[in-house]
Amino acid sequence: MRKEKRFEAHLDDFNTITVYLSKQFYQGKSDVFYAREEDGTLHKLSIKYNENTSNDYSKYIVSDCEFIEFGKYYDIVEQHGLTTPLQIGLVVKKDAFDKMFYYDKNDLGVTVNNDQTSFAVWAPTAIQVFVKVEVDEEVSTYALKRHDKGVFKTTVNNNLHLANYTYLVFVNGVYNESIDPYAIASTANGTKSVVVDKNQCDVDLFNESLTPLKSMTDAIIYETSVRDFTSDENTSHKHKRTYAGFIERNTTTPQNTKTGFDYMLDLGITHIQLMPVYDFATIDEKNIDVFYNWGYDPHQYNVPEGSYATNVDDPLSRIRELKQLVSECHKHDLRVVMDVVYNHVYDMHRSSFEKIVPYYYFRRSESGAISNGSFCENDVDSNRLMVRKYIVDSCKMWVTDYGMDGFRFDLMGILDVDTMNIIDKEVRKIKKDIVLYGEGWNMPTILDHHKKAMRENQHKMKNIGHFNDFYRDHVKGRTAEHEISVKGYCSGDVNYQEAMKMCLVGNTLEEPFVHLFDSPTKSINYVECHDNRTSWDKLKACCKEDVREIRIRKHKMMIGSIMVSMGVPFLHSGQEFCRTKNGDHNSFLSGDLINKMDWQRKDRYQEVVNYTKDMIALRKTFSVLRFKETKEIKKHVYFQDLENNVLLYGFKDVSKYIDYNELLIFFNPTKEVVYHCLDGDGTLIANEAGLIEQIQVQCVTINPHTMVVVAK
Repeated sequence: MRKEKRFEAHLDDFNTITVYLSKQFYQGKSDVFYAREEDGTLHKLSIKYNENTSNDYSKYIVSDCEFIEFGKYYDIVEQHGLTTPLQIGLVVKKDAFDKMFYYDKNDLGVTVNNDQTSFAVWAPTAIQVFVKVEVDEEVSTYALKRHDKGVFKTTVNNNLHLANYTYLVFVNGVYNESIDPYAIASTANGTKSVVVDKNQCDVDLFNESLTPLKSMTDAIIYETSVRDFTSDENTSHKHKRTYAGFIERNTTTPQNTKTGFDYMLDLGITHIQLMPVYDFATIDEKNIDVFYNWGYDPHQYNVPEGSYATNVDDPLSRIRELKQLVSECHKHDLRVVMDVVYNHVYDMHRSSFEKIVPYYYFRRSESGAISNGSFCENDVDSNRLMVRKYIVDSCKMWVTDYGMDGFRFDLMGILDVDTMNIIDKEVRKIKKDIVLYGEGWNMPTILDHHKKAMRENQHKMKNIGHFNDFYRDHVKGRTAEHEISVKGYCSGDVNYQEAMKMCLVGNTLEEPFVHLFDSPTKSINYVECHDNRTSWDKLKACCKEDVREIRIRKHKMMIGSIMVSMGVPFLHSGQEFCRTKNGDHNSFLSGDLINKMDWQRKDRYQEVVNYTKDMIALRKTFSVLRFKETKEIKKHVYFQDLENNVLLYGFKDVSKYIDYNELLIFFNPTKEVVYHCLDGDGTLIANEAGLIEQIQVQCVTINPHTMVVVAK
């Protein structure tokens, strides 16, 4: 922060110091400035120019400071004898700084090796670093020695497993006490980092149990929250709202029907996307009944969230239990995708990043203004080399140590293309069929457009998928609250028939279609996620004239369309039983009552559950619904506009993929029954009732608001 004291000096380039002098001190005027070393040596600085930045301060730009060395202490002295510590400022944003201090080794954080514990922290602008270690309430402090590339290290001849620790970093004239950004364990609420001997929390992750994923389009993703999944008071879960509860077996509703993990396994999905399970800031882990949050407010990127542990006071509980969750999923051939938020932190000024290396980790303009493209008052500066390294190292850790099978990147457009491609390259070395996708929105962060990891740059990121909001808005209808009454194709607006065609091919075809992706593997097709109203609540708002039966048909038609579209299908948990949040469009703070999975609702809407399971099975059975290359879509997919606004979505010459030569999928978004006579015999595969037992037909009945599948 600047202009908080009456005299400040910031090193903003390798030969530039920016000085601020309060006008309450000699009217803010000084004719000379010196840099003074610790031994008293003075260096006279040159004033290049000065200006009035406000009514309160004068600003001076001074030079002749090339002698300044990082890691040494300097005072700046003005002509009246007033002094201030030289702060290392925007110089850390220079490419030359990155070149000077980029550290490519993998020993940052804490390493326990038999009877030794080593600490390493990257702090190139710090003068001194100490580590404060607490064992059985006894505190010891150890000095870290500065090494090449600004890394401070020390080794303690003791296995400090489960010891608490923090760093004391002397930087920019003050001592900052900070947790370790590379820590993998912590105390409750992340107040202190904890040393962990990894050998003492090992869990078999059963990675070898997973069937190889041949293509991203073979994935069927199901998003849920650890807390929401088991917070319903009416189920028999013993460990509600926890990692342990997530994988409990034989849990039921009061009606003795399946809930939780057993239910999820029956759906047939391939990937479970967990909303944030890293340590986030706004849940008091000692009082979880009082607070609720989705978790998009990162505190510690490499530590599991403690409120989901059965014992928050045991640092190993959260580690073992999250690993056990992944392990249990793997045993049943279910992959786990981790929702990550590397684009911002909860509070920049309280973060370990800013405390240890001020100015470096967060994106700023040339004047020093904080970039706010995330609308969280800080954007992580991923194109800085050590920020990029941190994100890559973090992703690698989650794959290696926890067995994660993919990442969903929140506000991915804040990050840069190079970082995403390096993540892709590095994690694929560990797990070659990992899935990577994110929100590729064009966020207003301070980064050149051609560098943003956004959808418009999808061609620069070969293996990265993007949420398809074109699909969402045209299949379901507009999502923004001020447009909540606007319908989509499946909710009844037949004017979107051309847009529906574009959606069904995952926006992979070019003009006259809206072309968004060069491969179907990149289109994450969805109508509902944790954000905005649920699709059921949306239907209630935009189709108020509908009776319950019609609303259910429209809802099923949306789910059916997702499962037959080119691209990657994505479901929000509970969508398959018409999940409601009572119209709440942003329930991130709304508590368990609104956000819980209402498992008794599953029983009330069992027909939709059964339909969803059937549509998942349909997609798995017919590989033509999972084309992985655009050239296959161009060759085999066609459309035909039938009478009464019925759309035919057809697949021709596909006998090499399936047991039929043609697959015909009819969509009827209208209120009228339509009959369509085939050219020859066909086999009815599915309709609004789900999968059908091989019925031979010559004329197809397409009921209102339904999708019908026929093979020939």
